[in-house]
Amino acid sequence: MSCSGLFLGAQVSCTDPLVSAVEQRIFIANLKDFTYTTDVTETNQVDTITMATGKYFWEFEGLKQSISCQAEKVPQNFSAAYKHIVDFSVFDVSAAQRRNLEAMSYQPMAAIVYGPNDSSLGQAAFEIYGLNTGLDVASLIRINADNETGGAYRVQLATPDSGGIEPQLPFVFWNTDYATTLTTIEGLKTP
Repeated sequence: MSCSGLFLGAQVSCTDPLVSAVEQRIFIANLKDFTYTTDVTETNQVDTITMATGKYFWEFEGLKQSISCQAEKVPQNFSAAYKHIVDFSVFDVSAAQRRNLEAMSYQPMAAIVYGPNDSSLGQAAFEIYGLNTGLDVASLIRINADNETGGAYRVQLATPDSGGIEPQLPFVFWNTDYATTLTTIEGLKTP
């Protein structure tokens, strides 16, 4: 990040337009369960993630557009702040999953969300939300007879309203190329 102000412009590519899509897989871990290193040049890019012994990222699969994410600037008087938000559906309503969803309320989390293998996204295909402050469960709802969700749990993870802010937009996670990065992420999840 440059505190000196604007330092880069952007062009629109007519031959390789930006793709607006999210793969319907999300990987979530407790923030305390991993460490990471950032790129020396691109400080908003994570190069490596190391899990604590016996800890993992957990994969939640989505359908159609059941996973979405966003980041928005939050006005602050003396600092930069961003709110990270990840919405997803949980299509498992078992007793074990209910305990899991309840347990999510006790630890800040981070989520890896990614887009398709499209050249327009470049190294930004994989994003990590909540990397500094973590994400809290902002909303957890299930309407059993809801046709829109099919009776699934609808979960929203977000930067907490109190107790911290994210000082940056979601970090990019990149390791050599798209396939290598995806393989790396899949290696972080539960065996």
